Amino acid sequence: MLKKLFFILFVCLSFNAFAQQETNIYFDFNKHELTPDAMLAINKIFFNKRVSTVSIYGHTDQLGTDEYNQQLSIKRATAVKDYMVLSGIDSARITIVKGLGETQPAINDLDSISRMANRRVTIVTVYEGAGAPTTSSASSPVTPPASRPQRMEKLIDEIKDPATKTGENIILKNINFYGGRHVFLPQAYPPLQELLEVMQKIPTLEIEIQGHICCQVGDVDGVDEETGEPVLSVNRAKAVYDYLVQKGIKKNRMSYKGFGHKYPIIQVERNEADATVNRRVEIKIIKK
Repeated sequence: MLKKLFFILFVCLSFNAFAQQETNIYFDFNKHELTPDAMLAINKIFFNKRVSTVSIYGHTDQLGTDEYNQQLSIKRATAVKDYMVLSGIDSARITIVKGLGETQPAINDLDSISRMANRRVTIVTVYEGAGAPTTSSASSPVTPPASRPQRMEKLIDEIKDPATKTGENIILKNINFYGGRHVFLPQAYPPLQELLEVMQKIPTLEIEIQGHICCQVGDVDGVDEETGEPVLSVNRAKAVYDYLVQKGIKKNRMSYKGFGHKYPIIQVERNEADATVNRRVEIKIIKK
């Protein structure tokens, strides 16, 4: 059973007066009911924003028959729609409510963590006018020197690119964690798998894994709820290190280090989305 449901916010498209946001919320096994945490996540999508259209897509994991999973995915999508309408969203703006069953898994693997990531509803929201998500100088990403977001769609292309130099940092996409813990969010597993494949396909590659946290004052590290020790960023970096070691990557090709809140991407964390961005992992290229 999921201990904590969450949402992850991506501003995917911005043009003229519109902006598009994609949000995933997650469900317990074989359930379609929304928990209070899921309701809170949905509320945050619409808080103080003007909505143009909403599309809702339900998904399931790969267990069960195709017919059963199709019906379950519809129930999940419908539960989200019903809650939105009860919360005051104009039903005419909800243009798509669709169940996709198990046909579009976020992760194809069948282990319990992968299946958890597939038990989801994806909400695509288009905002209009002044209500669209915007960035301001106070909360725009500020990338530390020698550190930059991943530019290319595939990490292996980014690593092999001659423009990527030894000593440079790359901010990995979507390797994020539950607040106060070094436990991966479900959506972290596809990029972890991608990093693993890069390490396998480029056997000369050596990296330093760097952990970061959100929501602290100054450079101090956070307390890890799992251990009770003030080394949260270190433990997040080590979680990635341990994942790769468990998958067969040699220890002498990797090291790990925590930086606490010393290098936030977003300087002023105004919401959970900002906090999630700062709650991240980077890799430093030691040798290509």
